[in-house]
Amino acid sequence: MKNNLIRTFDILISFMLLIFLLPLMIFISITIYFADGRPVLFKQTRVGINGKTFKILKFRTMKKKIIQNEPDRLFGLGKILRLLSFDEIPQFLNVLKNEMSIVGPRPLPQIYEEKIKKRLKEKRRKILPGITGLSQINYSGKYRKLDDKVKLDLIYVKNYTLLNYFKVIFKTPLVLVIRFLKNKSSIIK
Repeated sequence: MKNNLIRTFDILISFMLLIFLLPLMIFISITIYFADGRPVLFKQTRVGINGKTFKILKFRTMKKKIIQNEPDRLFGLGKILRLLSFDEIPQFLNVLKNEMSIVGPRPLPQIYEEKIKKRLKEKRRKILPGITGLSQINYSGKYRKLDDKVKLDLIYVKNYTLLNYFKVIFKTPLVLVIRFLKNKSSIIK
């Protein structure tokens, strides 16, 4: 029952946000295209529910040219998109495709998934991965170990309720604003 309710809210919220954000998405797509060409979207294989892989969608923030130092790989708009977390907007399409939820453990690339202990990995994969989650709203901007993120993910999975789903959703915008204000001067030069 709670899975169906959460899925219903995932669809409704994602659909409404995609319609509301459509002008912004068009603007971002055109700007990326003129700043650095195609592709506009970045697709990467991630591990989802029950270990099933899927292609996560993001607005491309890095230059096509290969540069070793990651901060130098971001083009101007890419820095802003990352700072505002706008690069994540296309993931609402992943939610509509039932590959992700709005709230859940962050889907990881296979290389990071392999570093998680098998029993923890299996528990973490019991629900759809999310655009946001307990780990994201408890991030202070300092480096964290993968184990610390996994612990928070497992707390959410264990306490997977509609109430906790909405707590994370309502706290996410506040965390994004605080993160933006704290990081503004250090990310955009």
